[in-house]
Amino acid sequence: MIDGMGIVARIQQRYPDLRKSEKTVADYLCAHSDSRLEMSITELANTLGVSEATVSRFTRALGYRGYSEMKLALASESSAGRQFVNIPTTMHETDSLIEISQKLYGALSSSIGESQKHLDFEAVQSAVTQVLKAEHVLFLGVGGAASVCEEAAHLLLKSGIQTTVHRDGYTQLVATTTVDETFTVFGISHTGTTDTVARSLALARERGSKTFAITSDRDSAVATAAEHALITWHHGPPQVPLYGDFLEGRICQMYIIYLIYLGVLFQSGGSAKQCLNDTAENLKQHFMR
Repeated sequence: MIDGMGIVARIQQRYPDLRKSEKTVADYLCAHSDSRLEMSITELANTLGVSEATVSRFTRALGYRGYSEMKLALASESSAGRQFVNIPTTMHETDSLIEISQKLYGALSSSIGESQKHLDFEAVQSAVTQVLKAEHVLFLGVGGAASVCEEAAHLLLKSGIQTTVHRDGYTQLVATTTVDETFTVFGISHTGTTDTVARSLALARERGSKTFAITSDRDSAVATAAEHALITWHHGPPQVPLYGDFLEGRICQMYIIYLIYLGVLFQSGGSAKQCLNDTAENLKQHFMR
């Protein structure tokens, strides 16, 4: 469905089918979706190092009749302004719930697709292996990331994996002071700038624990502190600190957690399945008596 969709929503829908040079144009427009496009087709092509034919082909791929029509569409979207930060850039206060549902679906599915495409599957497999080997698993996260940690612990505990979550910086530093090689430690931060998570990962790594970061920035303090980094979807413009994480960032973190969880289930040799059955039976006896 193209009619009525904004330019970023169209890009998200068509992105997997675009050529590499066309994706260069797409990435630029998404990163500058809040600004008017003042450049001519020649100027844009020269700025991005692509041909005018590439830009023209890109506009037609999005369903526009030409470059001028695409510029008008982008101007119309940018003039509406951004009332909220850290939500998908395609959304506006004037959107109906139907429009929001379509745009949200497009944004979330596109971000998961981008995360999947850039995943280091050797690092994912290492995470699964180390979770299964560990005597104890720690998840470290602050604010919104802590809720992802709680979900991870909920899943792994029922699978027979001893898991603990630490939500505040003080406790994170205290807990990682006494870990050793029997621990596997995960730090979650969308921006990768959460200081206590980075410092705790570094400390755990120094003490012999296996460490994994889940973040959108592979060059961030959190990513570089860990032995392995699992990189999620990344939004071009910087996030407004403490305003609330991008919705796409949160769903991508959960995507990686679910991937690790399923790996644990399928590679546990049947022990996880038995634990799930035992847990279900125990809960049944307690709540249905």
